[in-house]
Amino acid sequence: MASQTVRVHRYTTADVAPSDRFDAWQSHWPNVGPLFSIEPLEAFRVSSELVRLGEIGFMYTDIASQRWKRDKRLVDMGQDTIAVAVNLDGKAAGIAGRNDWVQMPGSAVLVDHSQTSLHDSAGGRSIGFSVPRQLAIEVGLDIASLHGLVLTPAESAMLTSHMFQVREALPRFAEEDAPRLGRSMLDMLVLTLKGASRTEAHGFREDPATLMLRARKEVQAHLGSPTLTVANLCRKLGVSRSTLHRLFEAGGGVQAHIRDMRLEAARQALLNPDNVERIGDIAERLGFSDAAHLSRLFRARFDETPSECRARSILSR
Repeated sequence: MASQTVRVHRYTTADVAPSDRFDAWQSHWPNVGPLFSIEPLEAFRVSSELVRLGEIGFMYTDIASQRWKRDKRLVDMGQDTIAVAVNLDGKAAGIAGRNDWVQMPGSAVLVDHSQTSLHDSAGGRSIGFSVPRQLAIEVGLDIASLHGLVLTPAESAMLTSHMFQVREALPRFAEEDAPRLGRSMLDMLVLTLKGASRTEAHGFREDPATLMLRARKEVQAHLGSPTLTVANLCRKLGVSRSTLHRLFEAGGGVQAHIRDMRLEAARQALLNPDNVERIGDIAERLGFSDAAHLSRLFRARFDETPSECRARSILSR
């Protein structure tokens, strides 16, 4: 029995009454809602193709002019992906985080959905895909720095050509080939970024020393916060768990580093003669479950209890 070919989800508003087209489209593509607040800038129309290629979503669209807004509320709802879109015959302009960008026909723009964005797009055709953040990190992309990056038609030509070739070839491939087709586009994006002269050192991981410095600052800034977890630290730094583990491997791992920094902060508080916090309050402020938890770890680390440390500090004055 022949394998099913890659499934293409097609949608058009051609047969829908003009007054109902926008609502019908939003109902048909419910995933658009969590991504953007959308305001049509002209009579709405759309014709689109969506293909799931493993973890990568591939889309070809001919759509009316829109305003696309992703504010903090929508960012907080999730959708941890990065998208790349090539405008084929339309223009777009907007703000990605704090950066203004303009996209001319034939150029590509990258948008990190974990950050805010606002842009207006002229009506026309576009082709592009979205990649889960973790998958992009694993191939070495520094996602945060790519937000709002625009590649010229010359810089993005290889990627655009490849996307069209994939679209044309879809009927020749089975569903089991879909993940490999998706991965080929991600690989082409990496090569496109490396080949763009303006982005030679842009969009890829920084050296370990710089990354370690950023990680230490991030841990220090959130020592007492319950959100200081490995998952959130990876998200903030834009790196994978394996990269973070390798970074702190020599010191016993990420959790060990966080624990040691919390213990050192507690010790500095106890040695400060002007600090009158109770030991239980210090423990709570620095993310320990209680005073006993702090005391047990403190003794193992410094060979004395928090009370003994404070008493020694007082005697030495």
